[in-house]
Amino acid sequence: MTKRYIITLMAANRVGILSAVTTGLAELGANLMEVSQTVLNGFFTIILDAEFPGHRSPDVIVAHLKDFCRPYGVEIDLKDPEEEELQNMTEGDFERFFLTVTGNDEPGMIRQISARISQEGIDISDLYAKRQPDTSFVMVMELSVPLGIDVLVLKNDLEAVCIKEGLTVTLQHENIFAATNDPRPIRLLPVKAVHDLYAE
Repeated sequence: MTKRYIITLMAANRVGILSAVTTGLAELGANLMEVSQTVLNGFFTIILDAEFPGHRSPDVIVAHLKDFCRPYGVEIDLKDPEEEELQNMTEGDFERFFLTVTGNDEPGMIRQISARISQEGIDISDLYAKRQPDTSFVMVMELSVPLGIDVLVLKNDLEAVCIKEGLTVTLQHENIFAATNDPRPIRLLPVKAVHDLYAE
């Protein structure tokens, strides 16, 4: 019998952290189900979905990883999915869209855009945003849009919010985005890569 946990780790980025983490997990008998890792402004962050042998307690897992990653000063948090109220969206009940916003960096833009999106019950499944050295702003969101949402109205509303600040908004269904930007399956294209396409 196995038990799943979601584990997040963060530390100042150094070579070897991922190797240390995965080696520690292997010693615990863990099997990785899904991994997402990034480095933001010099800080390494990773979130892991892992299965452990049923006898491994959360305290033992965290203590072992902390000890194994001690040279890197890694902060660790562990969640039991069975104890959390998770938002479940079933494939077929939503369509995936990409929202791209570019232009001048204006404080509060992510707040305004995410507030409008949340009114429709739309889940932001991935996001990358960055202010460029010239103070321009680029943001790419991957959205899970429930069926029945009037996407054109949403697009017009977002444009109305952004135009006042000199920002450009593009909202594309994943199929259109894939057809016009990259022939690969969209799920294989990280959001960071989408950002790079628009930054060119």
